[in-house]
Parts: sequence; structure tokens; C-alpha cells
Amino acid sequence: MIKSILVTLCIAATMTIASAQSVFVYYPEQSQPTTQPVGQCFPQVNAVGRLPMQISASGPLECYFYRERECRVLTNLPPLPLGSEPVDLSFFPISPYGSIRCELSN
Repeated sequence: MIKSILVTLCIAATMTIASAQSVFVYYPEQSQPTTQPVGQCFPQVNAVGRLPMQISASGPLECYFYRERECRVLTNLPPLPLGSEPVDLSFFPISPYGSIRCELSN
């Protein structure tokens, strides 16, 4: 019984690690992107209040932009498809008060 539970937990942990996706957010004056987990709501601005210049992902994702920090009120922007190539956000009308959540693409 205990052995089968341990095997199940090991399989679940391996699947979680293997399917882990990340969002890479590129801010001005940062040499490396900030990494965010998929499915988590995060603010659009970094710690010093700068909006992102670019965004990319470790796999196919769709990102949604929200009007506030809790990811409850969507903006009227369509979902942004992401892949490994960085997408330029300089033309997106995003707010410093908003947030982003990225999900796996269907």
C-alpha cells in the first residue's frame, strides 16, 4: 500500500517537472528575463515600476491581460499567443496597474 502511494507520488512529481512551462518577461535595464510560472497572476510592472518590453515562453501559451493586479477583470485585448520567440509589447496598450496570466494553448 505505502509502496504504491510512493510510486504514484513519484510519477506525479515527474510529470509535473516534465510539463513545467515558464513565461519570460523582458524589462528595460535588466540583463536577464524575469521568469514567471504558467497559470500564476503576476503584475505587469517589475519591482522598479517598469513595463515589460518583450515576453516569450518555453512552449506554446496564451497570455491574458487584466486591468488590475488580481487577474479578475480582463482588458479588451485578445489573448496573446506566445512561443519561444520574444513578442514586442511596446505597441500594446498595457497599464502599469494591470497584471498578466498565461495559460497552456489549446
